[in-house]
Amino acid sequence: MIATYDPLLVTLSVVIAILGSYTGLRLARRLMPKSGSARKALLTGASVAIGSGIWSMHFIGMLAMQLPVTVSYDVLLTLISALVAILVTGLGLFLASYGDLTIRKLAIAGLFMGLGISTMHYIGMAAVRANVAHEYDARLVVASVLIGIGASTLALWLTFAQKNPWQRIAAAIVMGLAISGMHYTAMSAMTFGPAEVPVVILAPLLSPQLLAIVVAVAAFLIFGFTLLVALPDGPRKHADRDATVEDELEALHAAQGPAQPAPASSPGGPLVKLPVQKNKRTLLLDLASVVSVRADAHYTRIYDGNESYFCSLSLSELEARLDPRMFLRVHRSYIVNLQHARSFERRNEQGLIRLAGRAAPSVPVSRRNVPKLRTALGLNH
Repeated sequence: MIATYDPLLVTLSVVIAILGSYTGLRLARRLMPKSGSARKALLTGASVAIGSGIWSMHFIGMLAMQLPVTVSYDVLLTLISALVAILVTGLGLFLASYGDLTIRKLAIAGLFMGLGISTMHYIGMAAVRANVAHEYDARLVVASVLIGIGASTLALWLTFAQKNPWQRIAAAIVMGLAISGMHYTAMSAMTFGPAEVPVVILAPLLSPQLLAIVVAVAAFLIFGFTLLVALPDGPRKHADRDATVEDELEALHAAQGPAQPAPASSPGGPLVKLPVQKNKRTLLLDLASVVSVRADAHYTRIYDGNESYFCSLSLSELEARLDPRMFLRVHRSYIVNLQHARSFERRNEQGLIRLAGRAAPSVPVSRRNVPKLRTALGLNH
């Protein structure tokens, strides 16, 4: 029994896989500097986007397959396949985005994501209900799984280890092709024949027409999310919001009366090197290489223009121990190295300072620190 494919639906399935991957990986890239509820929300969104893309691609590919018999789909297994795609993809993204990306961690994350794609596919195939017999070519089954794992690992590396926006687009294309390649390789591993005994179907079924409607809605949502995620991040708006929040806190403190003396900082004189953690090792950074410092709960994240590092010292302690001629606290959550300043913008009463380096973020400047920064940069004349 020969299966044929509608080329338009095949093309659509590949496009959906790439768009779902782009949306999910773009959201996943934003996980790294986040924590708490914001991180959970982004992880959920990324997992749903990629998982839905995998699921939609698979069933569009199934609708593209044409057999000379009536085909339906088991409702429960169809839902389980979508859940597996989302959960296992989420686990892979979590592993790749948590802490420093090591080769071992990348391999494990790619393994989980590739196996998730493969598992979703074969559960989806098990959902097919038709009066046909089928068997698999074991070699092509193994090849399909390896394609999913290898391409998923490459896509994660392009997403989390690289900074160039074009490389993120490449990651989405690689991931989309991994999903599609795995699917159609697995489909080529299957041969169909007439069933010797008619299949008795008892479970609730989805007709191809109803499945097409469900997939169309999922595809529409993926297109919408892709358009929203592709919009510019709006760093100026983000900076204004952060600075405004700090100004409101300062106004509240002022209304409460004179500030109490700050507790004495921990012992220690001026820093000569900055101790940071990377891959379970303590590194000592040259102060001149530090671009900015961001508060991270009771600790800090250090940016050197290319990478970020964990530091066990608090922002207040670093402010007290760093050379004030080089380092200036411009925000409740940020210290910047003035030697790496590249530009400064006024946004109403707040500001935004742009720093050198790929990994160094643009930093918001609160209203009360704008005059101090302008003086340090020689902008008051």
